[in-house]
Amino acid sequence: MKNGRPIFNAGEALTSAQLRGRNPRTAIGQRADGGIVMVAVDGRQRGWSIGITNWDLALTLVRYGCVTGFALDSGGSTTVAFDGHVLNRPSDRQGERPVGEALVIGYTGVYVPAPAANLSPNADGVGDSESLDYRLVRPSTVSAKLIAPDGSVRELDSGQKPAGRYHLTWDGTDATGAPAAEGTYHWNVSATDDLGRASTHDRRFSLDRTVGFLRISPGARQVAFTLTRDASVRVTIETGSGGILRTVARGFRPAGAVTARWNGRDGRGKRVRRGAYVVHVSVTSSIGLSQLRAPLLIRR
Repeated sequence: MKNGRPIFNAGEALTSAQLRGRNPRTAIGQRADGGIVMVAVDGRQRGWSIGITNWDLALTLVRYGCVTGFALDSGGSTTVAFDGHVLNRPSDRQGERPVGEALVIGYTGVYVPAPAANLSPNADGVGDSESLDYRLVRPSTVSAKLIAPDGSVRELDSGQKPAGRYHLTWDGTDATGAPAAEGTYHWNVSATDDLGRASTHDRRFSLDRTVGFLRISPGARQVAFTLTRDASVRVTIETGSGGILRTVARGFRPAGAVTARWNGRDGRGKRVRRGAYVVHVSVTSSIGLSQLRAPLLIRR
């Protein structure tokens, strides 16, 4: 694409199949403000993604606000990785394809992986503690803080640190050991490295005790959980990739025990095949959104 407009054929030596066919594809573009957009589309995988045409790839860059951009090597080479983990699903059977070149973007400051979205310290064995991590690329002076909903700050780690990964946990209590207030928290890490470069990374998560004690009967005929306050709930049976097969409960529920029932059929009334699925409980209360997920194995 050029000057904010997609280009179907830039005059390169590409075959019709390369231009028109739906395949895994990769592209990079730039917005007018200088921001960089990278797009990777999986393909050649039935039930996951069939891919995208070269033209639709250009239109995708336009939708993300790019004014210029171009396609990179596609097909089985389409791979996105970050911090040692592959983020997409390469189409080759063996997974990642060996390649001779790659677009590599490095970071020099502090990096904070996203914590779990919800901390629910209610002793039900699920989400009772939060992992608070950060990574330093170079030796740095660090200040790692937990910022409460009322803006108060609690420093959990500080001082001179060598390059590496650091791991802390928080059990949802305040400095005195009492249960901390519910609401949105910030895990904020600032670092100044040995070259004098300063960086800060901030991540949000919620402390929410609204839902817990999820119990699933064999075959998920009954899905039970407990609410500590009134809330709007939604209970779904999903595929491993997040596709919703059936919504088995929805609407307002008062505080207390909640039970949803499922007959083993999807939204079209067909029996769900044997295999691995997910029970997803989503709860919205005065605190916000809280979610529980549990594996489900259907045997026929």
